[in-house]
Amino acid sequence: MSRFRVGYDNEGYYLEDTYSRQHPLRVNFSHPEFLARLRGAGKKSELVARAVKAGAGVRVLDCTAGLARDSFVLASLGCEVTLVERSRVVSTLLLDGLKRARRVPELVAAANRIKLTNADSLSLMAQGDLECDVIYIDPMFPEKQGAAAVRGPMQHLQRFLGTDEDAMALLSVALQSGCGRVVLKRPPQSEWLSPVAPTHVFKNKNSRYEVFAR
Repeated sequence: MSRFRVGYDNEGYYLEDTYSRQHPLRVNFSHPEFLARLRGAGKKSELVARAVKAGAGVRVLDCTAGLARDSFVLASLGCEVTLVERSRVVSTLLLDGLKRARRVPELVAAANRIKLTNADSLSLMAQGDLECDVIYIDPMFPEKQGAAAVRGPMQHLQRFLGTDEDAMALLSVALQSGCGRVVLKRPPQSEWLSPVAPTHVFKNKNSRYEVFAR
């Protein structure tokens, strides 16, 4: 029997870890905690918005969609976002979450600015002719020894997907793609080094956004 199980109920699709007592993982953009973030989100208050230079019509390619919370914030600030997720299971959860968000008046505008593609970002970027202004990469880096572990939904997702062993390859291909701005998010305590020096860095105690601008 597989450790993970995909199910469906009256709330939509979920991913259950049968080895854990955690609640099943759902993509829920109307969760009160996330709604509070959206209501307070601004182009200056959100580091991801500053790193991306979020604004109306800015086209963002999110290469590692995951739970898409940062991307939903960007969409709420006017960006046109394309999510790329290679896991079919996570893509199903995302699609379900976006469908439910489109039924919520407060979320419908942002949800309508988001498109989802179930594909491998390395292959997609290698094809060239990317129609985007910003490439956004938020890989799951291995945890540093002694660092506090991620919690909640992200912990659940990381157990299911594992770490992104191709983070360096993703960044390298993105930098060679011709896109004018590449943004890499990583934990502030990470020992992983970018292959080239970023143009700008935005950071707080939880995250570090490295910007590579042409």
